[in-house]
Amino acid sequence: MIGLVERNKFTVIKPIKTDQKCNCCGTAGRYNLFFMVTTPIGFKKDTVYEKVEGATTFLVSDNYFYKSETYYRIVRHEIEGKYAIPSSKDLIEAFVVPICLEKARMQGIRVCSWEVSYSYAPLPSIAYGIHYYSDPAEYSILRDSEVAREVIHHITNHGRYPFCYQPITDSSEVFPVIAVFGDTTEDEPELRQLAMTVYTTFRVPFLSMTVLWDGENYSLSSLSNAKYSKLSPGDRTLLRAHLETMPGG
Repeated sequence: MIGLVERNKFTVIKPIKTDQKCNCCGTAGRYNLFFMVTTPIGFKKDTVYEKVEGATTFLVSDNYFYKSETYYRIVRHEIEGKYAIPSSKDLIEAFVVPICLEKARMQGIRVCSWEVSYSYAPLPSIAYGIHYYSDPAEYSILRDSEVAREVIHHITNHGRYPFCYQPITDSSEVFPVIAVFGDTTEDEPELRQLAMTVYTTFRVPFLSMTVLWDGENYSLSSLSNAKYSKLSPGDRTLLRAHLETMPGG
């Protein structure tokens, strides 16, 4: 079993660059082979942490994107018949903004209203690219028509791809909330409940929630990768605590 060996140490999946083809994707020249070492939890970029509880393998990473090394690691577990959290399906649903918001809404999560367009968004709005290479962490708040035109041209590649917009008010606040296994350092009960519901819905152990505050309610705007390098001291402590104990422990 892969798991915790001693306190403050954890099984880390480290990539080895190789020209050998990957068994699950056939790609050569990528970081396709992995070896496992027991190491202090240091939160280095692109490191994948694995936790095993019974028949379930939890994978914690700061890059869950489609075709990332973490994604291929999850696919390999699935091909081998192992139960991985998150699954490859979970990741696609979490990080494509319209799909994410619709699934969240169906689970009773308050979400921002949204539309898909190729050229128009009302002002003010939050705008997300939804093409193949888009990152939901890279959103724009559109308040000026000239700036909006430039942003829309950029994220749609001059109208070739759609984008998602979310109308907001002039007083709306948009901010990130780090969630770790459904836990957060935020004190606001509504945000703590949001983090837990997002985890039970999407099963991504470590992510950033982009949240909208309209003066009365919090609404989910998107989900994206949380980066180890950008964690606050409190978030780093929270992540380390969850990695040192089994989920729910």
